[in-house]
Amino acid sequence: MSTKFLISKDTVVQTDFTNDVLRNAAEILQRDIRKTVTSHQSANTITLKLNPTVNVKGDAFRVTSPAVDQILVTAKTELGVMYGALAISKQVLGFDDFWFWLDKTPKPVPFIEMNDVDSLKLPDYRVKYRSWFVNDELLINHWEYRESNQYVWMLIFETLLRCGGNIVIPGTDTNSHLHRPLASSMGLMIAHHHAEPLGADMFSRVYPDLEASYLKHPDLFKKIWQDSIDRQKGSKVLWNIGFRGQGDRPFWADDDHNYTEEDKAKVINSVIQTQYEMVKKADPDAMCSMNIYGELTGLYNEGLLKMPKDVIQIWADNGYGKMVSRRQGNDDPRSAVLSSKNDQIAQGIYYHVAFHDLQASNFLTLLQIDPHYVADQLMQVRQAGMDDLVIANTGSIKPHIFYLRLIAQTWRSNYKLESNSDILNEYVGTYYESHLSEISALYTRYFQTTFNYRHFEDQKAGDEFYVYTLRKAIATWLAKRDQMPEMEWLTGTNQFAAQLRQIDDLIKPHVQPFIKLATDTTVLMKRLPADDAGRLYNDLWLSIAIHTYSIKALKLLIDAFKSYDDHDFVGAFLKVDQAKKNMQTMTSQWLNNPLAKWRHFFDNDCYTNITLAAQTLATLENVIRITCDGPDEDQWERKYLMRKSDAKVMLLSNTHKAYSDDEIASRLEGNDGSL
Repeated sequence: MSTKFLISKDTVVQTDFTNDVLRNAAEILQRDIRKTVTSHQSANTITLKLNPTVNVKGDAFRVTSPAVDQILVTAKTELGVMYGALAISKQVLGFDDFWFWLDKTPKPVPFIEMNDVDSLKLPDYRVKYRSWFVNDELLINHWEYRESNQYVWMLIFETLLRCGGNIVIPGTDTNSHLHRPLASSMGLMIAHHHAEPLGADMFSRVYPDLEASYLKHPDLFKKIWQDSIDRQKGSKVLWNIGFRGQGDRPFWADDDHNYTEEDKAKVINSVIQTQYEMVKKADPDAMCSMNIYGELTGLYNEGLLKMPKDVIQIWADNGYGKMVSRRQGNDDPRSAVLSSKNDQIAQGIYYHVAFHDLQASNFLTLLQIDPHYVADQLMQVRQAGMDDLVIANTGSIKPHIFYLRLIAQTWRSNYKLESNSDILNEYVGTYYESHLSEISALYTRYFQTTFNYRHFEDQKAGDEFYVYTLRKAIATWLAKRDQMPEMEWLTGTNQFAAQLRQIDDLIKPHVQPFIKLATDTTVLMKRLPADDAGRLYNDLWLSIAIHTYSIKALKLLIDAFKSYDDHDFVGAFLKVDQAKKNMQTMTSQWLNNPLAKWRHFFDNDCYTNITLAAQTLATLENVIRITCDGPDEDQWERKYLMRKSDAKVMLLSNTHKAYSDDEIASRLEGNDGSL
């Protein structure tokens, strides 16, 4: 059927505005119309309507034109209506799924002719439950758009819906509780953090004076779970059952009881059955899931875990893109995940595009694993029949768009595995207008320049590697400890100096390649049109810059330790000063963002915490100065900066206040070579 329906400033989106989901769908579509068309035409309407008898399946929708001035979007579910409204926004108005995050909106036109409305369909999804976990969302917590943090969360949920998502874990800890109503009002089903069974409050938050032991306080745990079930009645929920500790760690870490492997499994199995029965009592048709994550992977593989047959089993990658169990501290068993599973039980995965482990993961930057590897892992998940549910750990969204988009593509039945170049060329061709091959080459080089810290292909260093290692090294140096025990996962039990040599040998070959990549990216950005330059700055350059300035700072710190060990105290001081300046330069890259919208996005970087790294380096710099330049901090000035005749004649002990660390470093670096 072909109709002539002109979308203009006179087009009005109508719906039942008493229904939260339909109201939000209508407001999004009306907003997008206002952004896109500039002229007045004949008044007409787009109506969004629930219709339990419409001939569609599940959350699909139907678009018809009952009259020349009417478009009707109908679906059996609220979510289906939302999908229909977003289909018009995307396929008719031209709004990309990530328009907000990549600053890519359609160019305004006088009006848009809407034809062939029957062609608007919900894509065919292989993955039934398509989800994001907005986890470790620290950047988002302190960032506002249009003076509203809630609007940021609404845009997050909108983006997930545009990608075809239908389930969300709407934040970590208290955030997840806070944002559940908003997520539900957008049509999304609610799921829960793997450390928060049933989405309940943590035991230690409710009972801070009690030991978080299920053996000692089973009734109090059950009360917390029941309270959470009662709070979420009436909402669409995927109930997560299971048992972990007071945080993202095993429960036995918070319990003074000594457990065998069988004991651990016995407690978990008892809790699973109790929680399952509580949920089913409240809603016999409720869906439940369980994360077989971290320490639980080994228990499952040993055949010790038992769970009801209709519980979706959720497996996880290791945080570095590989479908094996994660490393926790020095323990890296790499337990198999993609082994044969029971095909009678629904299986899902939890896949990290952002991760936080205080060791070597990516938190601020684009995942360092190349796209073909990630896509291949997801296709192996498909072949294993483990993709009934796919949850993507999204971090703070903005740095991770490339992989969120790729995962959303793999949700579709027609997705085919492609090469790195094909994946990158399609992405660059979608979002950039000029110099496509050069931009694509920079993305390719990013994945090639990031490096392995061990021999497995997925064991590549993210931004946390440099900065956490740097702070651990400074703490060890200042405390005069024999070693960095926190780095045993990488260096073994070697002494501190040997640990630094190992790390130096690891990073040394990669400093110059990162500097070259950063330089080439900067040169290209200067040649790009403003829109493309701003997009490249935010989508790739900041990731490159974080790696580059951070690896330089870590290398300078290690070199400073060598200089200090050789009693070249001024050399050590200057190297630490340069390391500090690299960290400070990185923070200035955020604040000098060419797109004003994003200038304060990284303000709450309290995980990798580049600002703290700069402060820690400043502390080390000052300690070296105090201990090696004398208590009055004037000996280096006399030795290296003054004329010899002035330095030796001491009629006045001082002629001016001691230089600051920054000032003395600047003057020493500008010295004529007498150093």
